[in-house]
Amino acid sequence: MTFVFLHGSGCTNNVWEHQVSFFSNSLALNFPGHPEGEALRDVKSIAKWVLNTVEQHDLTDVVVVGHSLGSAVAMQAALLALSNSTTFDANRLKALVLIGAGAKLKVMPQLLTSLSTLIEEGGEFPDYLLASNQQLQEPLRTQVNTAIINNGAAVMLNDFTACDHFDAMQEIGSINLPVQLIVGDKDIMTPVKYSEYLLAQLPNAQLEIVEAGTHMVFAEQYEKVNACIQRFVDRLI
Repeated sequence: MTFVFLHGSGCTNNVWEHQVSFFSNSLALNFPGHPEGEALRDVKSIAKWVLNTVEQHDLTDVVVVGHSLGSAVAMQAALLALSNSTTFDANRLKALVLIGAGAKLKVMPQLLTSLSTLIEEGGEFPDYLLASNQQLQEPLRTQVNTAIINNGAAVMLNDFTACDHFDAMQEIGSINLPVQLIVGDKDIMTPVKYSEYLLAQLPNAQLEIVEAGTHMVFAEQYEKVNACIQRFVDRLI
């Protein structure tokens, strides 16, 4: 079994440090533009890139683990793989783990506007975009924040815009893969009700709510999250 980890908006693969060190056969991806290459504009384009990467590495029994934007990409990749719109072999996919997920990920218009203004005026990267990382332990917090700042506000805006345009509410029920949903009960960005909606729509899903967990629950309370993922995949074997 191979784990493919997909990061959230503005981030890089270093957010998965505690997962990659725990799970063998792990591949944590950097989406294009994070920071190398040209950023892709929408969730479907990123999902196609992920499927191509899985094929290029000839990966099988893949468990795709996504956080926030990464969870949207994971769902979209599954939808593409299970449809007839791609030559990708859906048998490569074993299951999904969706952390801080939503079938729809609307972003506050004020946030998109403020980021656009910041980029136009060449301002410094704002601290409020790092607020969700406050509960991370050092040195990971500094490493994650540094990577986000190095990616820049334009990458963050691109990712937030991709999230804002994502809407799989009408399609999500066709994903019949086993799915583990994980969310922190203090997650403001993708609250518990988002995961509860997915639980109701996905035919083969289960939900773990982590007490005192925020949007970055997988990096904050990594031992609990890793144990949850391990229990899930143990049942797949």
